[in-house]
Amino acid sequence: MDSDQVGARLRRWRLRRGLTQRVLAELAGFSQGYVAQIENGRAPLDRRAAREALARALQISVGELTGRPDEEPPGLPVSAGAIAGLRSGVIALAVPMVTTGDDPPCGEVDTAVLDRYFDACRYDLLVPALAGALTALGARSRIVTGRAKRLHQRRTVEVCSTTVSTCVQLGHPDMTLAVAGVAMRTAEDLAEPAFLGLANYARIRAVSSTPGVVRVASEGIERLSPYVGTDPAAASTYGMHHLISAELAAREGRAAVASAHLDEAAAVAAHTGERPDDWFSFGPTNVEIWRIAVLVALGDGPAARTAPPGFRPDTLPSAHRRATYFIDLSRALLQGRGMDEAAATALYRAETIAPQQVAASDGARDALRVLLSRPRYGRDGRLRGLARRAGIRD
Repeated sequence: MDSDQVGARLRRWRLRRGLTQRVLAELAGFSQGYVAQIENGRAPLDRRAAREALARALQISVGELTGRPDEEPPGLPVSAGAIAGLRSGVIALAVPMVTTGDDPPCGEVDTAVLDRYFDACRYDLLVPALAGALTALGARSRIVTGRAKRLHQRRTVEVCSTTVSTCVQLGHPDMTLAVAGVAMRTAEDLAEPAFLGLANYARIRAVSSTPGVVRVASEGIERLSPYVGTDPAAASTYGMHHLISAELAAREGRAAVASAHLDEAAAVAAHTGERPDDWFSFGPTNVEIWRIAVLVALGDGPAARTAPPGFRPDTLPSAHRRATYFIDLSRALLQGRGMDEAAATALYRAETIAPQQVAASDGARDALRVLLSRPRYGRDGRLRGLARRAGIRD
């Protein structure tokens, strides 16, 4: 490999990801001086382990880093082995006795770490961590008693919710039903409104493709409504029930119903204000992000071209929500005419924020396929590179 060319590619990808040499070096486990030498062409990147470490830190394939596509094909950010481990974790939680003879870990689960991985869309880190957390929770469920049980139950509902969302995002809905069931049974026993809402939201995600999902959402709304004025966490889960109900209605072409749900969510968000640190980053900003998804589902994407006054998606700390906004914006723009360039720019922005979110998103792949079908972009090297990273083959 030509050291100058590899160094230039490393620098280009580092800048595209918005990383300094120091941060990239820390992520890859190297010194800043070593990274600088590679970029300047003074140090050859001839060790496979070094190439893999830098590629992981940049969230790209080794082939994209070196310019040699034969080194590593692009694909989803999570390996088949990691998914198999997550499936084992689901079983360990749903049927705890299967781990009886394996001396499973029973330590406390740090949900804050899982939340950080999820919000950053680092599915490569999140999936193994979830597998371990589910196994630990299943083992702990057999021994926890007294006051510690309530904390264990809260953590169980939170981890189950994150697991459902992750499995849906990565295209493994078959794993969601058992986890959502555990979450709901646990929340019923816990009997705290916010956690009941969180568990029911997970259940909605798990059964979203079934005809009865609207009833599940409606029951959740009814149960949460008495607590909207007094419990901000319950209010945010109530608002999220209306947002997902709006999208479900939009998919069925029921525009008036979708609009009513959006309006109710907006009213709740005006009451709660921005809640960037809660489970859903609920608030006026997130309601507007969901409004775009609803417009896309209704086929009315051009209506999303003009953002409302004061709308600032970049203020949300969750990379997941910010990247989702730009993915949905791209899809909305492609439903109109003459906005291809803006749609492509939105996808590039989404990948800058959360590369693994774009790689795992059906919506992003749909937008990419539309753009690639257009004469101007069919041979565009940058767009085709993004498409390969999202798993779209020629």
